[in-house]
Amino acid sequence: MVHHVKDLSPDQRSVIESLLGRTLREEESLTIRPARILQEAPTGAERTLAFRRYRENLDLLAGRVRDVPEEEIDRAIDEALRVVRHRAE
Repeated sequence: MVHHVKDLSPDQRSVIESLLGRTLREEESLTIRPARILQEAPTGAERTLAFRRYRENLDLLAGRVRDVPEEEIDRAIDEALRVVRHRAE
């Protein structure tokens, strides 16, 4: 949900500025998106099972690149980082 600051009521603007800890500018807009509250981390047997599944998944991923030279993997990681950083700029 996008709101333009210029369209906010004085009360809405005041509340948002209070939450942000700064004054809003007229040309700004706000994107409001609800988020789910994260669940508590598992404990005991459930945690052990989750960790075991995590390790099994890592082993499957490692198996996919078993025959790929380490230098090639490093180049692929470096390229992916360049792409992601370029998009963020």
